[in-house]
Amino acid sequence: MANVIVIGGGIVGLSVAYYLAKENVEVTLVDADHTGQATTAAAGIICPWVSQRRNKKWYQLAKNSASFYPTLIDELKNQGISTTGYKQTGALVIRKEEKTLQKIYEMTQQRLVDAPEIGEVTRLNVAETKQRFPLLDEKYQSIYVSGAARVNGGKLRKSLLEACMNHGVKIITGEASLVKTANHANIKVNDTLIEADQIVLANGSWFSTIVESLGLNGLIRPQKAQIVSLKWKEDDTGDWPVIMPRGTHYIVPFEHGQIAAGTTHEDDVGWDTHVTPIGLQKIFSDLREVAPALLSSALVKVNVGFRPVAPDFLPVFGRLPGYERIYAANGLGSSGLTTGPFIGRELAKMILRKDGILDAKDYPIHSIIKSSE
Repeated sequence: MANVIVIGGGIVGLSVAYYLAKENVEVTLVDADHTGQATTAAAGIICPWVSQRRNKKWYQLAKNSASFYPTLIDELKNQGISTTGYKQTGALVIRKEEKTLQKIYEMTQQRLVDAPEIGEVTRLNVAETKQRFPLLDEKYQSIYVSGAARVNGGKLRKSLLEACMNHGVKIITGEASLVKTANHANIKVNDTLIEADQIVLANGSWFSTIVESLGLNGLIRPQKAQIVSLKWKEDDTGDWPVIMPRGTHYIVPFEHGQIAAGTTHEDDVGWDTHVTPIGLQKIFSDLREVAPALLSSALVKVNVGFRPVAPDFLPVFGRLPGYERIYAANGLGSSGLTTGPFIGRELAKMILRKDGILDAKDYPIHSIIKSSE
């Protein structure tokens, strides 16, 4: 196959590049290394089965993505890449209301039929819940989902980058732009024009900027996220389950007392990378409600990233309309760490003209663009 240039070095771009290179495709990956890249800033929870989102297409994508993760991690480990940032620790879905918790429990039990990777689904009382995560407030019952996992976005990105390099992917750091030709485009990066037979746009929140030269208005918008990294006084947190309360808050424990807590969903703030008092107030207010003991932990740092959000809040992938040899994947939003590797592999299969699991028509690229000509 001819050469492919992938623009974007986040989880989607690296996954596409890796799965193309595995098939002996000549791949060049161009990454601007933007401040605020979503993958690097994020801590993720792989547990889509308890989601109450009504969009069935999103759930099918997320379910397949969660099922795919162990395969990817095994591939990386077989290449000697052991520090992937992924670990199956289980999740505690916590609620105060018995009725709400029972509804989630019954829904998850039903989903077990098509998703055995969910593992054990167990109702826990207040004492049992606190035993699993000692820092929780003493008012929560929970559902324990054994198949759930956590992901450190920065570590996963590094592992995929290493895998790409192991398979001969050429890495260029710089801001890429598209130079339109008759029915295709070339890439310009660091004042150098590069010809490509196939192009993949996987540059997340910066998608709308890069397609302007093609006469397209991108509809992807950046959503700012602030996430705090805490250090608990005890080190035995590596096997603790992730915590999934109501709403957008979450707690993700890692090894050696490192705990991530978040997050904010800030729209219409542009590319502001500052840590803000109002953002921290939101996170710590949620933390006080769920695990007040963590307010006495050490604040290590605050990460800021930008989620790429689509108009329909549904990730998309496929060919760019009007361009047979330009592909894109975007709009992953807050499910980026869950769905990114799987979407990357699906897009690689499309480029290779192999059958994927999903129908790209259900995740249409045309929903994130409109012509400006």
